[in-house]
Amino acid sequence: MPAGCLKPPGIGSGQQRGGQLPVERAGFVGRQEELGLLHRAFEEAPLVTLVGPGGVGESRTALRAAAGLRERFPDGM
Repeated sequence: MPAGCLKPPGIGSGQQRGGQLPVERAGFVGRQEELGLLHRAFEEAPLVTLVGPGGVGESRTALRAAAGLRERFPDGM
């Protein structure tokens, strides 16, 4: 690891080893229908992609869905 580097190379902001997810810093309101769709989509496919215009909440929705699916992926996501 380079001198002064706090994270190993290749580990980005908010990412950690071991399949840990970043901590949510704000509340999560709504999106229950979308979360249900994501959970069902993971029953049919190993990879699901969320798309939408920037700023509508794809990343936060994906993180919330990942937290709900954590038990299905014991090796990490």
